[in-house]
Amino acid sequence: MQVTSKTRWQIRLQNLIFPLLLAAVVGLVAWLTHAHRIEADWTAGGRNTLTETSRRLLEGLDQPVEITAFVREDAQLHRDIERRIDLYRRHKRDIELRFVNPDLNPDLAAREGILRQGQILIRLGGYTERIDTLSEREITRALQRLARGEERWLAFLEGNQERGLSDPGSRGLTQLAQVLERAGFSTRGLDLVRTPAIPDNTRVLVLAGPVRPLLPGAVTLLQDHLAQGGNLLWLVEPGEDIGLEPLARDLGIDFVPGVIVDANTEFRMLLGIEHPAVIPVVDYGQHPVTRNLTTQTLFPVAMALDLDLESAWTPIPLLTTLPRTWAETGNLEGDVSFDDGDRLGPLTLGVALTREIDGREQRVAVIGDSDFLANDYLGFGANLNLATNLFNWLAQDDSLIDITPRSAPDTQIELGDRMAYSLAILFLFVLPGGLLAAGILIWLRRRKR
Repeated sequence: MQVTSKTRWQIRLQNLIFPLLLAAVVGLVAWLTHAHRIEADWTAGGRNTLTETSRRLLEGLDQPVEITAFVREDAQLHRDIERRIDLYRRHKRDIELRFVNPDLNPDLAAREGILRQGQILIRLGGYTERIDTLSEREITRALQRLARGEERWLAFLEGNQERGLSDPGSRGLTQLAQVLERAGFSTRGLDLVRTPAIPDNTRVLVLAGPVRPLLPGAVTLLQDHLAQGGNLLWLVEPGEDIGLEPLARDLGIDFVPGVIVDANTEFRMLLGIEHPAVIPVVDYGQHPVTRNLTTQTLFPVAMALDLDLESAWTPIPLLTTLPRTWAETGNLEGDVSFDDGDRLGPLTLGVALTREIDGREQRVAVIGDSDFLANDYLGFGANLNLATNLFNWLAQDDSLIDITPRSAPDTQIELGDRMAYSLAILFLFVLPGGLLAAGILIWLRRRKR
């Protein structure tokens, strides 16, 4: 190209404009990053964003939240805590965070009940909670407990061989009690023989599979509790005549004779279930208790319910068995087959009942099994979620449901023994040996030159 005075001026002008445009673009990008912050969570488990349940809980809090971290003076630690709390501030702006060094402020730490370095105090209204870790599960559970405000007492009937809150065995409910207490409930046993009255502050009365017949006076107390608007969770075991027919009539329900069995052999084998009387449920009713359940629940030795649609209660089925099930009235030993007198499925295994009383909604749930809450089965599938949803709904805390931790599959890798040995041989022997051989070969070639 021939260079003339005109092209020379064009080149000079280009050389002058380019840095100016570059500086303008850089400045514009800097301004955009300052004025418009965009964040995206690309982690496989979505662990850097709050769950929908946590967000919904924050939206329901109408008071500011104060969080005090009792930690040492450490800039990196403070930044990590700030980053975790910022996840909550995105959805609730009136969250205040402050740091207190318990070594420099021992009186304040003692007054707030702080026992060790690193504890976090969360205050909502006039209530406080202390937690040891800043995981979403712990923070949101603490906020759940604070949001409940007053104590929610759950009274579990005792004295008739019901499942016990303090029984650590396979039949007991110790794991359930721990879950409920972490969620902000208070639990207690209630023996109507020793204490012939149901406390007025009982939020939910629980009949957890009584085996022995109840005394007539106890049945009357239960009916009075129901008539006065009390909420009730009744877990029924098949084949037990325990004298609660009057309570069932008051609720407008009846029980189908026999034990539910499942002929869906392929599905049971897929879940590792051998006995036909262990019932998996995957069909749930459109109800707050079950609408978010996406995996199966398990009910060993259960019975079905009949509903009276003309009663004063409004029934909504919660749990429905698969079509190839029936209520078996015969012996469960050997080959079990459908016979005359058996009730063919699908069958209703659980129901929610509501009615208006004294200007509020009274709530009752009846489930044809109590094993699903026991220590042996609470951790199977969605049993735990079903249990916490039931208690939250019965206590009329619809928005407070248990937090399900999300997995983060990109944070760890699991290797079998064979793969681990193969990788060890590769990196400890094969690769170093190959590099050594290549080095020797190159040295020998250069020496021959």
